Amino acid sequence: MKHFEPIVVAFCCTFCAGNTALGARSKKSGHASPVRVIKLPCVGKIDAIHVLKAFASGADGVFVAGGPFSQCRFIEGMATAQKKIEYTKKLLKELGIETERLEAFALSQTEGKHFIEAAEEMVKRARALGPSPLKKAKKAA
Repeated sequence: MKHFEPIVVAFCCTFCAGNTALGARSKKSGHASPVRVIKLPCVGKIDAIHVLKAFASGADGVFVAGGPFSQCRFIEGMATAQKKIEYTKKLLKELGIETERLEAFALSQTEGKHFIEAAEEMVKRARALGPSPLKKAKKAA
């Protein structure tokens, strides 16, 4: 069997985790896989359609990384994002996609190591689960 290298999409807050992600990558500090970072002005703006489009475009895992609750510039960004992620997990389950493929992490801009750990966790999950069911469905069609 061919080695499976998952694609993971990270939706990141521009002010917190987005800077952390870019810093972690620039240090070449062991970024485990192809993690595609998409910066948002606030992760509270994430919506189920963004996550579903990421999966439809080939992602095997998706995570949202925003600032810790006490550090959010928009006050409720990460709290709002987590509610939307929980809702999106319900949609994924209805679509037959494992909910473990989606997660939210609260990370400040000084936590490059934690961003790498979050990315590695999502890559590990995606590897264990195998290719996204949407990829399998595309191949069958």
